[in-house]
Amino acid sequence: MEDRATEGWTNASLHERRSALRDTVAELYALGDERALRLILNSQFPADLADLMRHRTEDEQHYLFELLAEGVAAGVLAELDTPTMLEVAEGMGDHQLSELVGEMAPDDAADVLGELPEGQSEKVLELMEDEDAEEVRELLAHEEDTGGGIMTSRLLIVREDMRVEEAIRYLREWAEEEQILNIYVLDEGDALSGTLSLRSLLLAQPETLVRTIAERDPIAIGAHMDQEEIAHLFRDYDLLALPVVDGEGKLIGEVTIDDIVSVMEEEATEDMYVMAATSSEEREERSTLGVVRRRMPWLLICMLGTMVAGAMIHAFQERLADAAVLLLFVPAIMAMGGNTGIQTSTVTIRSLATGELRGTNVLKTIGREVRIALVMGALLGSAVLCIATAWTEMWTIGLCVGLAMCSAVVFSACMGALIPLVFRSMGIDPAVASGPLITTLNDGISLGIYFLVARAMLVTWG
Repeated sequence: MEDRATEGWTNASLHERRSALRDTVAELYALGDERALRLILNSQFPADLADLMRHRTEDEQHYLFELLAEGVAAGVLAELDTPTMLEVAEGMGDHQLSELVGEMAPDDAADVLGELPEGQSEKVLELMEDEDAEEVRELLAHEEDTGGGIMTSRLLIVREDMRVEEAIRYLREWAEEEQILNIYVLDEGDALSGTLSLRSLLLAQPETLVRTIAERDPIAIGAHMDQEEIAHLFRDYDLLALPVVDGEGKLIGEVTIDDIVSVMEEEATEDMYVMAATSSEEREERSTLGVVRRRMPWLLICMLGTMVAGAMIHAFQERLADAAVLLLFVPAIMAMGGNTGIQTSTVTIRSLATGELRGTNVLKTIGREVRIALVMGALLGSAVLCIATAWTEMWTIGLCVGLAMCSAVVFSACMGALIPLVFRSMGIDPAVASGPLITTLNDGISLGIYFLVARAMLVTWG
């Protein structure tokens, strides 16, 4: 199957390959050539078929899914995004769904069942074999975004007192069905005592005890560790897999690199949604009102923020009546304040997400952003001073706008750096501090700075 699927891999981009597959399937579907469709579909990678399903109608998805062999169908179901998976699952009976879930690795099965409605998920579990169902239930008991929530419970385990020849014999039996990333060594009390590499196992003498060639004190994580922190460990230590242990040090699972790739994509997507003042959960919403319900609260907050800006204009209306020309520069002051805040908050949030911003780096980063803001403020303030003076032919207005611009840029940059850090310390996702929230906040503050500078200067120079 893989030989066919990889033909032309080096001669075409992923996009082109998948586009060609979609075109071929569409043509065969229109012709009603079921035999050719069955052959084509069952020779593809599950990820490519998952992409294909996302581009078909719900009826077509159900039809094509019926043509897949059970093992292929299980792989595709595990690869689908949540909305498409729910659409496909709707067209299956509980018995068929239980058979496909039973074909999956425990962590993939838990992911799929965790997205199904609770009643349906429980029915599927009841129809699965007891041993498989118990494995999945144990995984579902953990919080979704933790080590326990993304781990698999299928592990390659050997004992310290095993001889190398025994371990190799066991390994041959186990490797027929599972991929080997790590070999874990347990002591007499079933606690994790080390890991074993294939290289050391193959090079050791047959009578050698496993404990003598095991690598002691491996990096291990707890079931409650956040998945983002786990991703940092994989990145920092170039890992392929990590053992998960309970409070007593007993091995309960393993997180693998494919899980971490999914975590990184999930975390990046979640941050993008939060920065746009919405929720990543709206991808799973299937109704228009459900999406509206998730987006509306932040938009209402932003609307109230604009009312604050309007209130400031109202508060200064008498002074503005004496110098109505100041209104010409309101959009520029508000826009530059908001944009500067977004730039700084985005850099800060990304540094927090990657773990670069911690300890003494916090003060260093804030200091760096303040210095950058001072230079940008001086340059932008000077530019708008010249433009405003030439436009209005009044140097006092030019100086007023220039000072306000400089002050607004510096203040907004400081806010953009500090607010994500404050949110992080409060246990709130720092990404909330970006997008509409920071823009609305800085718009209002920039406008207030502008009018205060204007009033002070108009009072001074009449």
